Amino acid sequence: MLGRRTLLVNPPLVDGVAFTRQGRCQEREEVLGTTKPPYTLALLAALLQARGCDVRLVDQTAENLSTSALIARLDAEGFTPTVIFFPSTIPTLAADASEIATLKARWHVPIFCFGPHASCAPMQSMEKAPEVDGMFVGEPEDGVVQLASLTALGEIDRVPSLTFRRNGEVVPHKATGVYSGFLEMPYPAWDLVPLHLYRLPLVDRPYILVETSRGCPYSCDFCVVPLHQGHKFRERDAKSLVDEMERTKRDFGIEHFYLWGDTVTLNVKTFSRFCDELIDRQLGITWIGNSRADNLVDEAFVRRIKESGCWILALGIESESDDLRRDMLKRLERDKIRIALQNLRRVGIKSFAFFIFGYPGETPEMLERTTRYALELDPDFVNFYPAVPYPGTELYEKCRREGLLADEDWTRMEYSFYTLKGNGLDEQVVMSAINRARRRFFFRLGYIVRHFGDVVRVIYSKRALALEVISRLLFNRVPRPSDGSRLRAYGSGRPEPEIRFRS
Repeated sequence: MLGRRTLLVNPPLVDGVAFTRQGRCQEREEVLGTTKPPYTLALLAALLQARGCDVRLVDQTAENLSTSALIARLDAEGFTPTVIFFPSTIPTLAADASEIATLKARWHVPIFCFGPHASCAPMQSMEKAPEVDGMFVGEPEDGVVQLASLTALGEIDRVPSLTFRRNGEVVPHKATGVYSGFLEMPYPAWDLVPLHLYRLPLVDRPYILVETSRGCPYSCDFCVVPLHQGHKFRERDAKSLVDEMERTKRDFGIEHFYLWGDTVTLNVKTFSRFCDELIDRQLGITWIGNSRADNLVDEAFVRRIKESGCWILALGIESESDDLRRDMLKRLERDKIRIALQNLRRVGIKSFAFFIFGYPGETPEMLERTTRYALELDPDFVNFYPAVPYPGTELYEKCRREGLLADEDWTRMEYSFYTLKGNGLDEQVVMSAINRARRRFFFRLGYIVRHFGDVVRVIYSKRALALEVISRLLFNRVPRPSDGSRLRAYGSGRPEPEIRFRS
């Protein structure tokens, strides 16, 4: 069996920067955001162990473990893998593939990866990572299990979701992967993961992900979720979810959870059952997650969410302009945004709002209006981030058609950089506007007084990163691209790291 000894590995830091490579999430670690526990790898480990595979799971990023140290560790254990699987992202693909290729050369085994890069642009991804033998398009679980169960590498054309190399040629996938066992998934193999290394911002306590749902019925043109998980919204049973949380607290002492789904509150009826299950069991746990403003207009529902242990919900607002949101295919009404934030404030759930700067058609004046709108709404936390045209998305195709792509360097396709140009906007203009918006929001005396405890906890728990972020914000220092190339200055518009939970 090809997967009789399987190595699952999250690649290491990229030039000293920690990136999340989980599902559609592909961003660097921030002050109010953190590299997330590798839920998909833990789930894959459980699935492969059930098939009789001997599995090792190593998170090089969390452990700050070099590839040479990983090789030494496995050699000392006498573990020689027969196949290697790893997650990657659009901005980190080149660096990740180069690192995992070192493992391939050491043990002469095939390497396969998955992630938003493969789901959005599989052929381009294979070109950019010539060391990789194949990539899973869509959800990887069924494809990984199928491949690991093969008797020989020459049979990989039996895996329909796999784009792979054969005799120097890239063979495209036949189907997009959809995890058929999602609704009845096994408990992830968290015993293989150093859970103490994953800390939730603001509380500085260990936490893990619990995947509540997959897919998104909306069509926001900047989002990779429909390409990675499809439009069909699938959600797990409330009892199964709470069983998973209860077991995690019992076995590992974890009391903080990130409900992992693009919009966990989307189905009010079924999510209310989840909240009721949590309330009835009185587990003494807390959770955070992503939502939509138009899901939160019923104060009674929001209050139920609070009673179940929620303390932060993240909301994508994107812009002050209703017209721009329509251009994004983001169906969201201004009145519902206002009501949602009022409801969260009334019941005591912290709000985390996100705004996109530099979307095609936007002007410098519109950026200023969005900044003023964020100040008017006054959520507890906020992030302004540049529009990123991920390859394969409708936004990318729109930018390509209109000649707006100033830079197609994949290592810069993340929230620290702006790669478009047009309509009076370029990297200097957009990143300068983002820096000003952040300073105006976070450096208000009233905000600092109101959130003094949060500010102290963030600085204490992430001292080095917090000081670096403040320095960059004040002095306009640029972060590094994820390939280690030389830093570039952009005057007052040098990019800054984001502050966010969102993916």
